[in-house]
Amino acid sequence: REKFLAGARAVAEARLRAGTPATFFIVAKLLDHCAAELREILDHPEFDLQCHSYTHPDLISISDDEKALRYELIDAKKRIEDTFSRPVIGLTAPGGYTRGFCGQQRLLDLMAEAEYRYVRTFGAGPDQSVPAPLHQPFWYAEDGHPNLLEIPSHAWHDNILTGQPGRVHWPPILPWAYPTHMPTDAQGVYAAYAPGIDYAAEQNLLTYVPIFHPWSIYRISDRASQIELLLHHAGQKQQIASCSQIYQHLCAHRHVAPAHPPQ
Repeated sequence: REKFLAGARAVAEARLRAGTPATFFIVAKLLDHCAAELREILDHPEFDLQCHSYTHPDLISISDDEKALRYELIDAKKRIEDTFSRPVIGLTAPGGYTRGFCGQQRLLDLMAEAEYRYVRTFGAGPDQSVPAPLHQPFWYAEDGHPNLLEIPSHAWHDNILTGQPGRVHWPPILPWAYPTHMPTDAQGVYAAYAPGIDYAAEQNLLTYVPIFHPWSIYRISDRASQIELLLHHAGQKQQIASCSQIYQHLCAHRHVAPAHPPQ
């Protein structure tokens, strides 16, 4: 708990120093233990607060359990909304999947019932490996939900990049080099993610959405220096936006994002 809160505070302060928006996807169970502390850290108009389930399960593995699924998607959403007195419209699936929620009709139907507007469920490479490919946003029209937007996550999960066990895909699936060793400082983490900023700008990609966790950030830098470095770099190349701002932009320019998932 202490490392999580310290990490959340470090990231929040780094974003405020940079003057950039940020999206925090909250595991609702944390609000059962430290709601007051999280309100103090995150309840800021520049911060976009969304859902990361209630207990961080594999959502696809529980998709046949109606009670469990409603708890993770609907009860979690309400818990966050009640805590921060603001609507929750986005969900990041714990872990992420190679094919996201494509073909997961029960999950998608419940997402619509709960009035989610966008999801981040694409977040893994082949066979649930890391890093995640550079898939771009799309609408779930082929699954019967044309108003639900997928905003895929990209590149490394920072917890795996910096030491948590995980399956790394080989041959490389990113169009830049993998790190030659596990990063142990802010500069090393920055170096692993920064090429994606340059590549996204050069290729005119709609989004570059890397994956970070407060406790993993904090164990590398108690000031979230890797985030500051990345924000400075990104600010010179791209427009920095929250996930909800991306959703709003693509609602206004629907044709920019396709109505089908990547092949």
